[in-house]
Amino acid sequence: MKRFTWLIILFFGIQQLVLAAPTAFQQQLEALPEVKAVQKIDHHPFFKEAYEVMIEQYLDHGNPQAGKFLQRIFISDYNKFSPVIFVTEGYAARGAERSTYINELCGIVEANQLVVEHRFFGKSIPEDLNWDYLTIKNATADLHRIYKIFQRIYNNQNKWIATGISKGGQNTMAYYTFYPEDMNIWIPYVGPVNFAVEDKRMEKFLNNVGTSACRKKIRDFQLSVLKNRDSIQPLLDSLVNAEAYTFFIPTDEVLDYCVLEYAFSFWQWGANCHEIPADTLPPRRQFEYLMKHSGPDYFSIEGTAPIKPFFVQTLKEFGYYGYETKPFEPYLRIDDAKGYIREVFLKNEPELKYDKKISKTIQKAVLKGGKHMLMIYGEHDPWTAGAIVPKSGSDAVLIAKPAGSHLTRINNMSYAQQAKIYMLLETWLEEDK
Repeated sequence: MKRFTWLIILFFGIQQLVLAAPTAFQQQLEALPEVKAVQKIDHHPFFKEAYEVMIEQYLDHGNPQAGKFLQRIFISDYNKFSPVIFVTEGYAARGAERSTYINELCGIVEANQLVVEHRFFGKSIPEDLNWDYLTIKNATADLHRIYKIFQRIYNNQNKWIATGISKGGQNTMAYYTFYPEDMNIWIPYVGPVNFAVEDKRMEKFLNNVGTSACRKKIRDFQLSVLKNRDSIQPLLDSLVNAEAYTFFIPTDEVLDYCVLEYAFSFWQWGANCHEIPADTLPPRRQFEYLMKHSGPDYFSIEGTAPIKPFFVQTLKEFGYYGYETKPFEPYLRIDDAKGYIREVFLKNEPELKYDKKISKTIQKAVLKGGKHMLMIYGEHDPWTAGAIVPKSGSDAVLIAKPAGSHLTRINNMSYAQQAKIYMLLETWLEEDK
């Protein structure tokens, strides 16, 4: 009996050693000189294996002497001879930590997946948090270097497809601008290219999107909340205290910004016009609805801490949107919303000067080239106001989902639009690089 017990122990011990032994793919990763750490992770069943990898990266690609930092990527292996979906994240890549994560393009073209966390976000934060190094050129150089590293595993036999969502979509277009030969196909989703810190095109868009009846309901609701401030402000203050939020501005101004943000949020996330509360409903009901769509956490120090680098980029190169205040002036506590990004999000940061040259360079690259680029947007998403619309001379293709929001993806488009996209992908994948 004892012998049998020892045989069982020995069997399971050997089994654990076999399971713990690095696979051939893991050994390939660990052999890359730029790779400093490899951690096996749980993965979507579509893939064979997946890893979190830390790569040594330059702080400033134009000046290697400035130092280095570790940048996180996630690699999920499907087949060494299949295409590679190269995800150009705009923020932290926390979504890729989940065992359920798979980019929809992997399933469409049966591909491997490589997700790159954006510099200065998540686990890719340098010890020297110098905003001078947080530039679009450095971020795209990160992508280029990572592509070159992983070409040693997925070589020229593979087709590479760069893709990103929202700010990640901006990243995809910027990557194309500076390294157009890296990828075979470029698919940015809902990615705007802005030309000002407070790009007026978004305000114009909000005054024309959807139906006039729905826009009126939104405006009436905003006015009703502000007119009921005496009843709603205590509810907001109570919520703020319960969540221990802190701000750079007074909480009565926080309510102003929640109301102003609501219209953008409504269309961005595809809210239902029929659910907007009437002004005859009690203030508490109006408050609960407002918090569902535009809460104070977005304007709080705690809520924005993980994406602070985003607002820095906004003031430097990416740009953002402003708020139309004129219809609400008699009821607002703020004088106006000009310069709100610094006032609300970056109060204590050094002055940052906006430079739109990069955005213009991206626009020019897409309009004069755009080979194998598919830009996906939602018709009602305010960020679509910042879309680069292909003209004669551009090979780029833009497909917008009717009434679509910022959540527009290929898998929630109509069958006709999906068929068009599949045809494009099949054609482009068969062409030589």
